Amino acid sequence: QARLVGSEMCIRDSPGIPWGIKAIAFDPTDPDRILFGATGDIYAVDVTRDPTGKIDGFDGTATIIASAPGIDAGLAFDAGGVMFATTYPSNQLLQILPGSTAPDKVIELTPLGVAASTGPCLFVPAGFGGAGTLKVASYDVGIFYDLELVPDGTGTYDVASVTQTVTTSGGPAGLAYVRGGNPGFANDSVLVTQLWDGAVRAFDVDANGDPVVATQRDFVVGAGNVYGGATDRVTGGFLFKRHNFGNQVFFVHGFAAPAIHCDGAPTSLGCAPSLTWTGSPSVSGPDDFTVTAHDVIPNAAGLLILSPTPGFTPFGPGTLCF
Repeated sequence: QARLVGSEMCIRDSPGIPWGIKAIAFDPTDPDRILFGATGDIYAVDVTRDPTGKIDGFDGTATIIASAPGIDAGLAFDAGGVMFATTYPSNQLLQILPGSTAPDKVIELTPLGVAASTGPCLFVPAGFGGAGTLKVASYDVGIFYDLELVPDGTGTYDVASVTQTVTTSGGPAGLAYVRGGNPGFANDSVLVTQLWDGAVRAFDVDANGDPVVATQRDFVVGAGNVYGGATDRVTGGFLFKRHNFGNQVFFVHGFAAPAIHCDGAPTSLGCAPSLTWTGSPSVSGPDDFTVTAHDVIPNAAGLLILSPTPGFTPFGPGTLCF
């Protein structure tokens, strides 16, 4: 039996996806669509939500949106919507441009010093130390790496450097960041699914967004082989995959909704704008809803787009947040 240390959890089967889900991510342009990596392809399926916004199931059957040969536990997006995926056992980094149905670039990681073979990859979210850094972890040896990306002029990226940071145990196979102040999380933390141990464990993170090994603590135990990790942008909930019990996906609720709505691409001054909010957007409730833009160019005209439905849409080299 899987046991959750705090909060609440539900389990749903994933329709239309062959056995073997490993990577999980939300579509950056649609908060109600989940992407899964399985058997060399990337699948998309919509989710349903209860009246409180919590995910409570799937809507329809998943469909293939792109091939990703060898995709394992890593699936992430940069601010411009480029999809990054890690592979096993080939130890590669795949890059898929928005609208493409196959990798546009493949980078061999072994010659760059990344120990074979990769597990998860994730860009550190805004508001955490190391925000915007691409983190990659080796499933085989538990080493975490920072990959420095530089544009190659075609929309994809070269890896300029690889920096080894920390080493964890248990076979890392998924990552998700949690804001400090959530129940059971006094400090900013990262959840790491550990396949060998059949557990999801939490770590405080340092100023670089890396797990502080000495702070390891149980979050989910007894779950069998676990893969993937993703954060629901609407509710802050955490998703992961139970690998050896069919295609069950765990939805862990009880987190605070993320305070950061959307991340933009770096400006000409090197800042990455973001939107945060306080209060509730209610017509009948108190007039306390405030939206704030951060890291924008000073003394320049801007445009704030309001919508009854939040969204994230590719816009030029970045993302249009509304």
